[in-house]
Amino acid sequence: MTREPGGLPSGASNEVLNWPPGLTDATPLPFIYWRVLHLIDGRRPLGLVAAALGTGEAQVRQVLGDVRAWLERQVQREQPVSDALLELVTQTLISVVGPMGRLMMDDALDELEGQPTLSVLLSTLNQELSPPQSQALLRQLRTRGIA
Repeated sequence: MTREPGGLPSGASNEVLNWPPGLTDATPLPFIYWRVLHLIDGRRPLGLVAAALGTGEAQVRQVLGDVRAWLERQVQREQPVSDALLELVTQTLISVVGPMGRLMMDDALDELEGQPTLSVLLSTLNQELSPPQSQALLRQLRTRGIA
């Protein structure tokens, strides 16, 4: 691999990378993401990050995209549940457990005070679901771009 002046591999991008907004050192992410993020410091160009990881620039961009998507879902999980989102979660729950899903949702809402966040609501519902039901609910919510 030839290097240009400044240490960049030949043909590598000199675009400087930054962490996505909202990301902190305390954000719980899989190690594979932190392995990339550790090299992103607002000074190091994309080409050097990719070279240091022994991967392509597209893979580095993919990790950043995955982290941005994760952060967006995290924000969504911590906002109060809107009526529209509540109905979507209820319909998804019904698709997993049948008509009892509406009763389970009513019980969960009675147990929670005020307008719950999505994460609190799902946590409450998961207490009543078997592990396979919980996994099915989460899988369907992810398919719908919710969880």
